[in-house]
Amino acid sequence: MSFGFWNVRGLMNPIKQAEVRQFVRRNNICCVGLLETKVPVTSFHNLSSGLLPGWMWVNNYDYSPRGRIWIGWNPLLVCFNTQTSTDQIIHGDVKFLNSGSTLYLSVIYGEHTFVARRPLWSDLISLSSSLKENPWMVAGDFNAIRDSSDRMGSPDIWIPAFDDFKDCMDQAELFDLRYVGFRFTWSTSSGSRRKQRKLIESWSTTVGAPLSPSLKHLFWPQAYLTILRWL
Repeated sequence: MSFGFWNVRGLMNPIKQAEVRQFVRRNNICCVGLLETKVPVTSFHNLSSGLLPGWMWVNNYDYSPRGRIWIGWNPLLVCFNTQTSTDQIIHGDVKFLNSGSTLYLSVIYGEHTFVARRPLWSDLISLSSSLKENPWMVAGDFNAIRDSSDRMGSPDIWIPAFDDFKDCMDQAELFDLRYVGFRFTWSTSSGSRRKQRKLIESWSTTVGAPLSPSLKHLFWPQAYLTILRWL
């Protein structure tokens, strides 16, 4: 099974919608997380139903009027059940219909300041205590980096608040999945002023779990997306 996560930076453009359809179909994705859709809540139903016909969708408009996170899934392959939502996370369980196995999934879109992200770190640490014996995948755009090697082109400055993300991952006992392809998933400007960062991340814990991931994700710089294959 393949899972995809993409900060689409807006989904109102028909061209971007076609790119999402191509991405899902080309990679045989069963469940996708779309971030920063910039779709008004009044347009959610019509746009999502036409994006991938037959798919089911959930969102977090109740907690963020911008609808910062969408999760969609193919109901012929999997079933996603939302357990909790905030303005920065949608968390639930994914049931694989062919095997009956369950994977817990948290899709993230972190806020843009250290202070605003701290409730997200607390939520992940809290979730980890109840999922120690279950497979759990955490993926999305954290708007944070774990260490200075996760960025290029920015000043080599590290302040204590940068440690929040690493401390959260350590306390939640999550590990970074190895990747294939391009290391950096976000960029701004060009030439000598170009900055690149690894923003879309995929973390997993499988302690005591019957399932195991292939432990890799694939990056495409043009689309800033991740694919994970769960065997």
